[in-house]
Amino acid sequence: MGDRRTVRGLREGPARGSDAAAARLGARLRLSRRRLGLTQEAVSDRTGLSKSFLSQLEAGLANPTLDSLHRIAEAVETPLSVLLGGGGGGRTAAAVALSTTYRPARDGREWADGEGRTYPLTAPGARRFETVLAEGTPAHHGFVTGHPGEELCHVLGGRLRAEVDGQEFDLTQGASLHYDSALPHRLTALEPGTRFLLQVAGPPVA
Repeated sequence: MGDRRTVRGLREGPARGSDAAAARLGARLRLSRRRLGLTQEAVSDRTGLSKSFLSQLEAGLANPTLDSLHRIAEAVETPLSVLLGGGGGGRTAAAVALSTTYRPARDGREWADGEGRTYPLTAPGARRFETVLAEGTPAHHGFVTGHPGEELCHVLGGRLRAEVDGQEFDLTQGASLHYDSALPHRLTALEPGTRFLLQVAGPPVA
C-alpha cells in the first residue's frame, strides 16, 4: 500500500501560467519553515501531505488545493495571505463556505527575542479577511513582506515596532496602525509579553 498522504486533495505537477506565483509561494514556504527550524518531514507530519509534494511545492513545481494551502499555512505558523502575497492579480483558489469557529482563550507566555507565533481566530477558508492573535515576533514577521489588501494592527500589550514602506512606528498598548499591505512591511516585538491582533483584508471574492 502506498503513502496515502501523497496525492490526497492535491493536483501535483507544474503550476502552468503562474510560474512567478508558484515560485513566490515556494520561497516563502521554505523561509517560514526554516525560521521555525522545521524539516520538510516535520511539515509533512503536521499537514498529512507527502514530503515529495512539499519538496515540489518549495521548488515552485506543484499546484496545491485550497485545503492543502490552509494546512500548510497552519503548520508553518504563517497567515495564508503572507504565503500567497505579492505580485497581485487573479484568484488562487475558489471561495469555500465558512463555519462558525470558536477559539478558546490562550494562556499568555513570554517569547525570547525574535521568537513568537500567531493563532488564527477566523475560520479556515476566510478570504475577505483573516484575524490572527500574534505573540512575540512570529517567524514570518522576521522578514519584510507585502501582499494585496490591507492590514489593521492593534497592540494588546507590550511594545511593537512596525516598519511600513521605510517608515517606522513605535506602537504601545492600545495603539493601532492601518496600512496598505501591498507596501513592504514588518512587525517586531520590542519587549517580552508583546501581543497584538492583526486583521488582514484581501481582495473580495465573488
